[in-house]
Amino acid sequence: MSVQSRASHVITILLVALVLSLSVLACVSCGSSSTSSVSSSTQASLQKTLNEQMAKYKVPGAIVGMWFPAQGNWIVGSGKANTSTGAAPVPNDKVRIGSITKTFTATAVLQLVDQKKLSLDDKLSKYEPQVPGADGITIRQLLNMTSGLYNYTDESAFWEAFQKNPTATWQPQQVVNVATAHPAVFPPGQKYMYCNTNYILLGMIMEKVSGKIAQQLITTGIIDKVGLKNTSFPMNTAMPSPYMHGYIPAPGEQNGSGKLADLSIYSPTPFWTAGGMIGNVYDLKTWAQTISTGKLLSKEMHAEQLKFMAPNTSSYGLGVMGGPTFLGHSGEVPGYNSSMYYFKASKATSITLINRYPSTVEGAADQVNTELIKVMVAASPKKPAGK
Repeated sequence: MSVQSRASHVITILLVALVLSLSVLACVSCGSSSTSSVSSSTQASLQKTLNEQMAKYKVPGAIVGMWFPAQGNWIVGSGKANTSTGAAPVPNDKVRIGSITKTFTATAVLQLVDQKKLSLDDKLSKYEPQVPGADGITIRQLLNMTSGLYNYTDESAFWEAFQKNPTATWQPQQVVNVATAHPAVFPPGQKYMYCNTNYILLGMIMEKVSGKIAQQLITTGIIDKVGLKNTSFPMNTAMPSPYMHGYIPAPGEQNGSGKLADLSIYSPTPFWTAGGMIGNVYDLKTWAQTISTGKLLSKEMHAEQLKFMAPNTSSYGLGVMGGPTFLGHSGEVPGYNSSMYYFKASKATSITLINRYPSTVEGAADQVNTELIKVMVAASPKKPAGK
């Protein structure tokens, strides 16, 4: 099975495409009023593009939510939510949101900083001294992916164990042990490298300094406060109804195969605070906008979250992807791939959720989302002459 450790150049390529789209949006949408829906011609173009992208990546089903003030809204379920029954996905369907979970975890950590329970400059050794090299790694470096620790989802033995028993419960320390069996990839702070191990450790630290379980911290401190009625941090295998089924390549098939197997029901504990949450497109819209405003954080911590300052990338802050003009995150866990971005200047939100992972490429949902954004950009109303 493919893994979620995206190389920095992959993220940069995907996000540069989004930035290019944003640059056009910001120019043409200034002063435009919101509309309730896109034009029929734009809707047809969006659906055609979505159909083509789903076929390209051999995706059974997709849920898309696009809220663009200048062009209108487009919220749709397409394809199959369940290949056995043929049922189509509907926008209310829940999915596993994968690494979009990191935006919740990072926000919870920053809330704890606001509460003076830890500092971004604290060393990992203060909380998890068993990790080799912990005295040289800071909380900030865990958040912005510059710790240098080995990414546990790069270990084939981890995936073999998961596939052998997908419903097994994993303890956070078990996951960390997979990572620390390998030497550090580089010295802390030297560069950016996407690493799920960082966010498992952040979950452990959250629990240690607060005296509460991570699920409770995120539920009471974020989900309930924002009113995300269809978002949850599960610790068991259940998927709350209604949900879009998730699919992986059938046993013995390559990642690009069209022969798929249902893997909707499994334990989220191997991914936990790095990727274990569930949500739907409407809640993700609300959440993306919440991140942008920083309403759950002090002004200082909101500014820290949006510092994109890793040595070799300008597209990752403290648990958020993007940059000065847009932000969000993508997510990949078995069966599900998600892409969520909010564009500040145009106040536009674009979310794509697909029910296949792994696919022919890493970040297929980002690719689909990008193509749909291009269609919306092309549909932007023209500015009157002289304006």
